[in-house]
Amino acid sequence: MIAFNHAVSPQFLNNHISVQAAASYSGYSLQYLRRLLRNDKLEGIKIGQLWLVDKGALDAYIEQVQDATDQRFGPK
Repeated sequence: MIAFNHAVSPQFLNNHISVQAAASYSGYSLQYLRRLLRNDKLEGIKIGQLWLVDKGALDAYIEQVQDATDQRFGPK
């Protein structure tokens, strides 16, 4: 997790999505995604109270979970 209050470049924003968009995309709940971000299980950035999720990291996490034999961590 990276937290700062500086201006964010448009290129950075192209690689990140809101937690709400990540929830729609992945099927995970907002609370679960925020917990992953807080616990450094998913890459993202917190700007004020807003979390932005790294798209590539989310795709990698989804792939990792799909490959796991323990399916408790899949979307609900």
